[in-house]
Amino acid sequence: MNWVTSVPFVYPALESVHIVGIGLLLGSLVVFEMRVWGLGRALELRALARLALPIAVGGFALALTSGGIMFFSQFDEMLGNQAFVLKMGLVAIAGLNAIAFHLRGGLTADARFARIQTALSLGLWIAVIVCGRWIAYK
Repeated sequence: MNWVTSVPFVYPALESVHIVGIGLLLGSLVVFEMRVWGLGRALELRALARLALPIAVGGFALALTSGGIMFFSQFDEMLGNQAFVLKMGLVAIAGLNAIAFHLRGGLTADARFARIQTALSLGLWIAVIVCGRWIAYK
């Protein structure tokens, strides 16, 4: 993976793709979560979910792919970076929260618990972004 750090434009291009992925992920989740919290009641929740959630998954896939390439290009450094390790832990928790939301039928089940889970989701993803920015500053 030496080419990632040795070719001048590759790492910045990967960072750009990573940011686009994060934007798609978080932007779609915020729109969906606002609807779960009661805003935009004119929008049917399931129809919005069919639009927003695949975009969020696509954004996650972009961020995961670009982030994975950047990670493997600096494997040892990243594993020693506390902000990176914390970020990965938060991503895992956010993923488990999303899986739990959908397995329990989050779109149709207890609305109060759905609001709690989506608030947790938003907080976790914001914390992931903050940790991601701290990686460069250790």
